[in-house]
Amino acid sequence: MSAITAVFGLVLGFFGLPTLVNSPTARNVTPTVTATVTVTAPPGGAEAAPAPGSTGSGVPSPSPSAKGPSSLVHDLMPVEVDGELGKGGQKVDTRSYPTALSGLCGKHTWQLDRRYTTLTTRVGVSDDTPSGRTITLYVDVEGVRKKELVMGPGDSVATVTLDVSGDYRVSLGIDGCSWADQLGRGVWIDPVLAPAR
Repeated sequence: MSAITAVFGLVLGFFGLPTLVNSPTARNVTPTVTATVTVTAPPGGAEAAPAPGSTGSGVPSPSPSAKGPSSLVHDLMPVEVDGELGKGGQKVDTRSYPTALSGLCGKHTWQLDRRYTTLTTRVGVSDDTPSGRTITLYVDVEGVRKKELVMGPGDSVATVTLDVSGDYRVSLGIDGCSWADQLGRGVWIDPVLAPAR
């Protein structure tokens, strides 16, 4: 009897019980897949690299786009802010401009790190500026006044193009500070920096 049991055990071990009894589990076998994930630390150790737009020291840095100009409204953060220049759309000389910096009194400065060649922008005064009022808009490069325009409501939009090759910082400013009420805005329309190639 033990010889028969041994032969039966050998057959079961060789063919398996599901094969002999046609078990439903024999058709529903799920394979197990094992994956290996490798994580590589950044060069220089386990410390994370600075986020885009940061020098790692808390100061935002320019990150020129290989695809085209960098917007002073959307892409680059100012390193110095004096007064308030708001981001958003403005209506100038009856036309709406969705990408603009505007205000009555303020100046923002961006660090270029000598990575750009040209600043291009359009400039005007918002249509809600009271009649007879003028607002001064200016560009400083390395702390030196390079362009200044005095504009009033209804003046045509002007285009400003400046060479900033090799320059470290640029500032856009609006001076309407002498007006007691807060009506009207100077408007920098879509200011962009062309990257050096």
